[in-house]
Amino acid sequence: MRTLTIAVVLMLLTAGVLADETQLTPRQSFEKFVDVVMREDMTEADRAAAFESYFDFDTWLGEREKSDGKTYNEDERADMKRDWLDLFRSAEFRDSWRKRKVRVLEEPMTDRESGKAELVISMTGAAGAEEKFRVLMTLADDGSHWRWYSIPQIEAELPAPSLSERLENAEKQLDEVIKQRRRLEAYEQKLLEEIARMRAELAEQGGGDSPYGTPKSVVETAWRAIEKGDANALLDCHTTRRIAGAKTADVNASLKKTRDRLMSWSVVDSTIDANDAGQAVVRVKLTLQQTGEPDERTVSIRVVKIGELWKIDEEP
Repeated sequence: MRTLTIAVVLMLLTAGVLADETQLTPRQSFEKFVDVVMREDMTEADRAAAFESYFDFDTWLGEREKSDGKTYNEDERADMKRDWLDLFRSAEFRDSWRKRKVRVLEEPMTDRESGKAELVISMTGAAGAEEKFRVLMTLADDGSHWRWYSIPQIEAELPAPSLSERLENAEKQLDEVIKQRRRLEAYEQKLLEEIARMRAELAEQGGGDSPYGTPKSVVETAWRAIEKGDANALLDCHTTRRIAGAKTADVNASLKKTRDRLMSWSVVDSTIDANDAGQAVVRVKLTLQQTGEPDERTVSIRVVKIGELWKIDEEP
């Protein structure tokens, strides 16, 4: 897109179809234009019509030719007008307008006889300070409304925002950062959970016939060993490190205690660590005997992958 004047940035402030009322003032015309800019339900044809109604391209081009010291041919003029239309249609324009909070402040000059008028508007700059601009306008041919063609900035220095205003602006920015961080953290957690679930599914699909081929299969093998009272089979389900630190008498005593109370068990699910595909947690639902109602609980068992095999990485 060719480089346009400051009006290009603000031109995206123009949108609007002619109102039913006749002879709108410059302020009313520009506010109608700004109001339509915010609309997202307009067709391309309506936006093009709003552009033609509220932006005086011919006057803008005349000023451009004076500034550049040259006359543009028909093809160049058509390209420039197309650039304006593309800018006017863009979502970036509407977003920029929302952020900059365009406001009409004054209507210092209106001369219907000469067909000239001016407005003073303000916008919020990148640093949060107010910036002022002149809106130069011409009267539409039918006299019903006004069209803008240039929006130069007023260079006079504006009072610096007060400490309380700067504090308020900083607090608003911080609040937005916090909200954005929370949204990202929630999205991150959702992705981690999805990754863990898919990894667990893949691990269960590729386990083969080995009793230690998947996180679920090694845990199921361990609980079948407990049901049978087979301490050696139970130990075979654990990592070498855990086996080396276990005492046979303690393992047998623990196994017998659990087996005597065990009424039923079932594997609920397995989850592989989203940050480490070699670690997983398998949940097992247990029903144990006790005086009165059965004791139902769900325990989580940590397993790790060693080579192609999964082993329980907890004390047996």
